Amino acid sequence: MRLSNFLKRFFEYFFYLFIFSLPWQTKLILRSGETNYTEISLYFCQLVLFVSLMSFLIYKFRRQEFGEHIPGVWYFLAGLELFIFASFFVASDQSLALYRYLVFLEALGLFYFLREGTEYKGYEESYLDKLTVVYVFLASMFFQASLGVYQFLTQSTFSFKYLGLASHNPQELGVAVVETVSGRWLRAYGGFDHPNIFGGVLALALILSAYLLVKKKVLNSTKEVFESIFLFIFYFFGLLALFFSFSRAAWLALFLGFCVFFISLLIKKDRWLIGRFIALMFFSVVFLFIIAMPYRDLLMVRIKAETRLEQKSLDDRGTYYYQAADLIKHNLIFGVGVGNYTTALNNKTDNQPAYINQPVHNVFLLILAENGVFSLLFFVGFLICLILKDRRETYSGAILVVLLTLMMLDHWLISLPFGVLFLFFALGLI
Repeated sequence: MRLSNFLKRFFEYFFYLFIFSLPWQTKLILRSGETNYTEISLYFCQLVLFVSLMSFLIYKFRRQEFGEHIPGVWYFLAGLELFIFASFFVASDQSLALYRYLVFLEALGLFYFLREGTEYKGYEESYLDKLTVVYVFLASMFFQASLGVYQFLTQSTFSFKYLGLASHNPQELGVAVVETVSGRWLRAYGGFDHPNIFGGVLALALILSAYLLVKKKVLNSTKEVFESIFLFIFYFFGLLALFFSFSRAAWLALFLGFCVFFISLLIKKDRWLIGRFIALMFFSVVFLFIIAMPYRDLLMVRIKAETRLEQKSLDDRGTYYYQAADLIKHNLIFGVGVGNYTTALNNKTDNQPAYINQPVHNVFLLILAENGVFSLLFFVGFLICLILKDRRETYSGAILVVLLTLMMLDHWLISLPFGVLFLFFALGLI
């Protein structure tokens, strides 16, 4: 019994450590690549998650808690896993394919951990407190938001390998900037590989913090007072950092997420929650208006997308779609291999630098190109299962809309190890 209690505390605290370390890109590079898409690395958060998962499984085996009922969502995930595994055999870089397959398995373990660990079974308490999971995630993102605000206001970054921070010079090619007549303005990266990733993660964090702010009706303790203060500070600081990321996909994702969240509150018919949400949105608009005024030239550049860099970005996205269509046409059943999209492009364009070839900015097309048509069907079926399932939080629809918007407009949720883990973390919260 003492061992069981120890294991329970062990996997619980290690999992919270994983949640806190997830946004940080601390990693050991096992095989360097010309781009992040061909690199093989061991992330600190992966190690922490593996230890937590193993102790959780040992705990469940000791208590013999593996039931016979298997929810439908797992059949779709099993089919997805099978065809991702099959795509390994057609990959030209099988070391990279094996690594990305193992990342996917760990992401499935994360999804299982969140679903099983936060579910109440009869009169027993859940293994994990979902509210604590969310607060730990928001606490980690507060540091990321602070870093992003600092980067934009000072127009400088610094490198620190132990936190996975890289230096970005706005005068160098390849660095994400907003280009105006006044010069090149560095977009906020936070601790992430790109401002679009930073903005996307912030969009989901802001949905969660808005939900927690709106649902708090009465503060019954000093702890709840401090929680409310933290949420209030994080929300508006995160909103500031999201603006400084200048990520149009993240802006759109947050806007659509708030629209769906508002519809969810209308369905619940709780006037108190609706009133608090409307008040929060009013102050959010006023806050954004105030911070946008000094940077309205940068904002208009991103909205109109008429400058050289903005047009190049749009043209490149069109090229990526043509490249994806060509790969899909010749590899419809099994794809080019998990994690091998840019490798397949590099093999077809030997005369170009590797950094020229980027994944198509659409997760669904990327899955189709890498893993084949059946993988895509199982993935879509998995998402539909989550949408239709009964056990949902008030914020679930908003999270799904945020993720779907990001998946339609970008690729990092599948093309990078962090993205895969983050995607299944977010889906596990639903």
